[in-house]
Formats: sequence, structure tokens, C-alpha cells
Amino acid sequence: MGTTAKLVIDSLLVMGFGVQHSLLATLRVKRVVRARTGMEALAWRSVESLCNVAYILGAGALWQHTGDHVVWHLSGAPMVVMFVLAVASWLWYWQLHLFEYDCGLAFGSTTLVAQIAGAQGPKLIPWKVGSRRWIRFPVHTAFFGMFFCLPTMTADLLVLAVVVNIYNVIGSILYDKRLLTLARASYQPYVDVTGLIWPPVYRVPRGASDLTMPAPVHWRKPLMHLPGLVVGLGLGAMYHFLIGATADTPMGMLKAGGAGLLGAVLSGLIIGTVSKPDSDEWGQQQTDLSTTVALSAAVGVVTWGVVGWVQTGSAPAFTAFLPLWFTVQYLGHVFAFLANRGKWSASLVPVEPAARPASAPEESSSARPAPVGTAASIAKAPRTV
Repeated sequence: MGTTAKLVIDSLLVMGFGVQHSLLATLRVKRVVRARTGMEALAWRSVESLCNVAYILGAGALWQHTGDHVVWHLSGAPMVVMFVLAVASWLWYWQLHLFEYDCGLAFGSTTLVAQIAGAQGPKLIPWKVGSRRWIRFPVHTAFFGMFFCLPTMTADLLVLAVVVNIYNVIGSILYDKRLLTLARASYQPYVDVTGLIWPPVYRVPRGASDLTMPAPVHWRKPLMHLPGLVVGLGLGAMYHFLIGATADTPMGMLKAGGAGLLGAVLSGLIIGTVSKPDSDEWGQQQTDLSTTVALSAAVGVVTWGVVGWVQTGSAPAFTAFLPLWFTVQYLGHVFAFLANRGKWSASLVPVEPAARPASAPEESSSARPAPVGTAASIAKAPRTV
């Protein structure tokens, strides 16, 4: 197959991800799903995340490599600069998810756990922590360095970087519009003092620093997440044993998918068993639990990537990185809850169905704090993301 044909296939694979991702995230689809199944918008995020994982694994298996067509190959100081920028961008990506987001809420695992536990679904409230004081979607900012800052850029990787970041910008704009549609009164002041992807350095140098917004609650006691660090190192070793140093073939993608599922089960069962609830509020307990699992997921992928990089001189393909991350942090949270359901449900107080308030549409709760779980023991502490 010629290089042009390969690049066309790769472009279509990337664009296909954007189409399915945007389609599943539209308010119209969520309204239809809710009308037909009763599934709330936050619960639908679980379906979105799993569809994304499946698509990325499939795209990775079908990806057409053009290793013989190098666009640039840097050496010396320029190579070091690009290498540092690439590593910094990937580390920033993990830092954002672990410290500036509540992964359980952002990707839907807390919603699924709430349904399993018979608890009221969570609501989202934005934080202004870290870079989110200036940028509304900093993860999307990190994508530019993650995909463009490669010391050696082949034609297929350049196509990936260009198409991904075109969709990155378009998707950010569409997501921003959805949030404005759902919660303009509370979201507009945040929009006025922040940038979509780039900080408003000259327009509003202080960003959202002067806005009153909730403070993060998932790292209030960092040592409670130590099991996630230990389990994550074990996951990295397991990935290397099961997948190898790279995963850039259909069989490699299949191994990555299987390793992610196994990692989710093992990490969830271990963390759910050894960790202990450190709050009287069920919602806070799930924030703590999902954060510990997310830490293990991130450390596992980073450990595997570093070992592979040392062995081969290049990091494993991101098409294996992201499914491993999503699968473990999402399903791992669910298995952690199921590992000792009695322990992680003890703080729930039963309520009559008639007393349960209707869940709000996605992100609309940013207009007003709302409880997670059921009963008065949870109503005091709105969850945030």
C-alpha cells in the first residue's frame, strides 16, 4: 500500500473518532437516551468513555505506519528541547486528571457506582484549581505538546497530530457551547475571565482567581492514596510482562485491551480491600476511592511507558496508553467498590423513592451545588470536578 493511501486511512481513523465522540456527547443524543432508557447525562459519560476506549483500540489495530517517511529527525539541543516538551506535556496530562479533576465524576465511574449502590447520582461543580484558573480545558492544551513535540516525526504521526488537534479545537468550542446552554448564569462569569485552550494572559491576567468557586476535596489527605502508587507500580510491571515494550500491532492492541481489563479487576479489588473510608459522607468516600484508583491507573501506564522507552528508545503508542488509563481508572473504581460493598456503602442512609430529587442534566448543576448519594449524610457536601 502506498504512503498516500496509508495517510488517508489514518486521517479517516482519527476523524472517525472525532465524529463518534462528538455525536455521543451531543445534548440531543443524551435527551433521546434519557427518554428511552432513563439514563442520566452523567451516567451516559460511562458509555462515552467505553466507546472511546473501544474505538482507540480498533484504530490502533488498523493504523498504517509510515516509518520510512520521516518529516523531521532532530538531534542535539533541538532534540532535547522537543523531548522535554513532549514529556512535560504527557506528565501535565496525568497531573491534570489526578489533581485538577475528580476522575470518578469526569469519566462517569462514580455515577455507575451510585447506581449500583442505590444512591442518587452525582452533580458536577467546576473547580478553579491550578491551570483551570486561567484555562477552561487545559487537558486539550496539553494535546498540542503531546502530539506535536516529537523529536522524530513520521508522516503518519504528523497526520495524527494535525487532525487530532483540529478536532481538539472544534470539540472544545462545541463543549463550551453545551455548557453555556446548560448553565449560562453560573458558567458565563468563568468564561469571561478564562481562555478556552490558551490562558488570557493580556486580557485577564488574574484569570478566575477572584471568582468564588468550590475548593478541591480529593487530595485533602495525600497519604490515603499511597495504595494507588504501590498498585500502579505493580500494574506497570504486569503490563510489561503481558504486552511487552511496545503495542503497535493488532495483536499488541488486543493484549493492551486484555491487560487493561485485568488491571482494572486486580487494582480495584486490591485498593477496595486495603483502603478504608475516611469520611462520614458517601460522596466524599467515592471521591477518595476513585482518586486512589486513578493514581494507580496513571502510575501503571507511566511505569510501563518509561520501561519500554528505556528498552526501545521510544515510548509505546498512545493508542495503548489511553485505553489502559481509561479502563483501569473507570472499571477499577467499580471493582474497588464491589470488593467490599458493605464497607463502601455503610454511610448510605436509605430514603424513600418519592423523596429522591430528580437528577439534573449534565453539567447543569454547576449553577447550584447538589448532593451525591442519598440521604442527609451526603447532602452537606456537593461533589466537584
